[in-house]
Amino acid sequence: MVDYPKKPLEDRIDMLPLGFLSNMAFWNRFTGKKSQNPEISFGRYSDAYKSTNQYAAWDKSLKLYEEGKYLESIQEFVYYLENKGAGNITVSESSKNLFEFSLYQGSKQVDCVVNGSLFRAESKIAHCKDLNVGFLRKAVEYNYDLNYARFALDPGNNLCMLFDSLLSESSPYKLYYGLKELSIQSDKEDDLLLSEFEHLEPLKNQHIRILAPDLIKAKTDFIKAKLEALHSKDIIGSLNPKRYQGALTYVYLAAIYGLDYLVRPEGKFMEQIGNIHINYFSLPADRIDEKINILLNGIKELEEISSAEIEKELYEVISTFGITSPANQQVITQFIDSELQAVKWYEENKHDEVVMAICNYVAGYCMYNFALPGPDHDLMHLYFEIAEQDYFNKLGFDFNYRSKSGNRILKDKVIERVEKIMEKHRKAFPNLPFTINFEQDTLPAVLKSLLMFVKSLSLT
Repeated sequence: MVDYPKKPLEDRIDMLPLGFLSNMAFWNRFTGKKSQNPEISFGRYSDAYKSTNQYAAWDKSLKLYEEGKYLESIQEFVYYLENKGAGNITVSESSKNLFEFSLYQGSKQVDCVVNGSLFRAESKIAHCKDLNVGFLRKAVEYNYDLNYARFALDPGNNLCMLFDSLLSESSPYKLYYGLKELSIQSDKEDDLLLSEFEHLEPLKNQHIRILAPDLIKAKTDFIKAKLEALHSKDIIGSLNPKRYQGALTYVYLAAIYGLDYLVRPEGKFMEQIGNIHINYFSLPADRIDEKINILLNGIKELEEISSAEIEKELYEVISTFGITSPANQQVITQFIDSELQAVKWYEENKHDEVVMAICNYVAGYCMYNFALPGPDHDLMHLYFEIAEQDYFNKLGFDFNYRSKSGNRILKDKVIERVEKIMEKHRKAFPNLPFTINFEQDTLPAVLKSLLMFVKSLSLT
């Protein structure tokens, strides 16, 4: 019985800013009615799906570039990047020979200037109180790994990332990938460099939204509780962890991906989660002892990050570029079906802890690794609302899917939410089912049924 997480699927669709990506469900999530629940973001932002008008702007940008109308091409390109209602782009100057705009990516502001011959983008990372050799060497080393952008110092001793290009060479494709590299890397590196080097001071992060103290406490308490639970002697119930190592990997990975989605850290903690993910799946499946050690060492490093450091990572941001790739329904169906094969033996032998861990891993991995189509995303978020209801309640969300005793799920409330999600996305996906049925009302059974429901969706 193979009961450990498999290597990530290789047939995912690479994220490309192309018009043929016509799935509108992701976009629709931004146009619904406002909720009374707290304005808190979960998971990793994705720009995989755009509106019809934005795809048209992309095509127009390509056409204008081919005609040599470079300034007009970039203006259409900027419209393509804009996330309606999110305020991720501001235009400060627009004339016949000059176009200036800024975009936000996490904690970073990227300022762009287009004149008669050149496109130039700059993101200020941090102010250097003194020119320490350590971070300067690290910045130079980073440059070797970059394809479009580069680290540099401006006259005011500010560490920056730059990307520039002659207008005649500034195709929408080059601008997209150049700006994406600069934006994502500068957003990532500012937190890491600031946490490592005391010689640096933050710059241009006034646009981030600091969370209220009670929300920060709820998040840090959640992190602490989840990590502490991984040291429990009965982490996989009555099973022997040394014998059932596959079950153990599900428990560890489920916790790690769950923290990424539910807490949404922005700096060192997020980076460490990424390292665990990469290192774990870089080894073949038969080297299970080494995989376990990677997870244990990674969890130890997460625990060594102080509460004060974590609190600095907990803020709300606006983003322009995503880091997850879109996956079509077939990929998602295959992944869920493959992983849930491991549930059968544990389910038959009443090992609910492991069943839950496998299901949590499936949901967490999907949210970590894929930009899901709208119905799948909303159903997976509902999954977490049910699985981690206490956490959501502490954040201020007002819902209750459980009986007063907490021993069973109120199926009618879950069915009502599922039906609303189906109705919300029916215009884009007419073949969506109208409702869901649950045979049992235990937490493991309901969560597994929800995953099976996602697996069965027809998004055509």
